[in-house]
Amino acid sequence: MLVRRRTRVSGRVVGTFAALATLAGLAACRPAAKPLAAVRLDGGQPTVLLATCPDFQIDAISVYVESGSATAAASGPGRRLERTGPQAPDRMPLLGQPPAGWSASDSSLTALAPGQAYGLTAYAHAQPTLTITFTAEELAALGVGEVLVGKQPSSHEKVTEKEFRKRAEDSC
Repeated sequence: MLVRRRTRVSGRVVGTFAALATLAGLAACRPAAKPLAAVRLDGGQPTVLLATCPDFQIDAISVYVESGSATAAASGPGRRLERTGPQAPDRMPLLGQPPAGWSASDSSLTALAPGQAYGLTAYAHAQPTLTITFTAEELAALGVGEVLVGKQPSSHEKVTEKEFRKRAEDSC
């Protein structure tokens, strides 16, 4: 009887671990974030460049204070833009009045502060693009035709707009 009870308990433990491993595996199988957003200055104003895929139409953009503390980032100023029109433009201002077909559900971020890091992520039905982390100084240092794109794990890379568009197209 004692042997039988141990076998049942062991079987349950093994079954539980197998189920947890399967769930973990499924969670890890999310599609990779696409490189469909970039950021730069246009006329001195932060601008987001967007690309789309047939199965990935950007419908929201989030800009937030990047910090080591989740609480500080969540309580800091932010900007959340949501698409209300039929499609996303290929570029739009990050701050100020949203363009036609977009609305702002959070407008507490009105300017980029010197020395402050920010994160920018665009979404298509809650599926994120690669996040771009940047500062106002990094945007100001970009040359003509250059943009910042996201780089894993949470950073950026400077490329030309042409390279950004090529990477975006290749990711589709």
